[in-house]
Amino acid sequence: MMPLKRETLLYRGNMKSGGCHLKFRRFSRLTVGIDSNGAEMTRLQSELERLFRVPDAVTEDVALLDGNGRVVTLVVGFARSRDWPVVAALLEGLQETLGLPLPAVAVDGKAGFQLWLPLAEPIAPETATLFLAALRRQYLGDIADHDLTLLPTESEPERVRRIPALSTDSGRWSTFIDPTMGAMFADEGGLDFEPNPDRQADQLAAITPIEPADLARALAVLTTPSPADQGTAEGTPHATIGGYSEPREFLMVVMNDASVPLGLRIEAAKALLNPGRS
Repeated sequence: MMPLKRETLLYRGNMKSGGCHLKFRRFSRLTVGIDSNGAEMTRLQSELERLFRVPDAVTEDVALLDGNGRVVTLVVGFARSRDWPVVAALLEGLQETLGLPLPAVAVDGKAGFQLWLPLAEPIAPETATLFLAALRRQYLGDIADHDLTLLPTESEPERVRRIPALSTDSGRWSTFIDPTMGAMFADEGGLDFEPNPDRQADQLAAITPIEPADLARALAVLTTPSPADQGTAEGTPHATIGGYSEPREFLMVVMNDASVPLGLRIEAAKALLNPGRS
């Protein structure tokens, strides 16, 4: 899709939300194009396509996997809106500790929040599962399993309801929100009215997909044992190629081996994310 016109304004700053400082960027874009059905594309639809590969305005469910079965979007769902302080801490960890861009933050129209993490390049489902499990272990240990959704998984649907959308259960709308305003939704899971499409586009225009190198680095950091576990890891011999029937198995061992230097573990994570590249 080639935009006919695009105007961009950039603002940078820091605000505090839920006890955490969040970095944010604000963009205002005017993008006009044609969707897969030949209809004129709105700014909101343009952003949904850019980030989450939503092909048109009538598609109700967003595919988390591409046509080759590889993951293109990660979603972390919180069933309870009162867990916003945990959401805010996760957002801070994603940016400050893991060096990842801010995900799209939404209220789900029912009673909770969702974080949408678009990927610049598809990854294997096993890698997505490993990353989400590591996030849960590092940041979400206080959330019960039934109050948390990590998508995609082998047992969960490969699609999620697009946002914004009206929930037939609650009668409220899901909507993408400014993360610095998340505490305002701690008692509400949605809006009583349809979100303004241009404002939704503004929220999404600030989001950047995660690049493979950044995801590899974050994955290596997440799988680094805590100082308390380092003593046990020090006695573990370095991984060697002998004894592994598949290169992927060897790379997984290297990435999770605390005795291997972080730089090499990052390279192993990159290889796992891009198995077809040298």
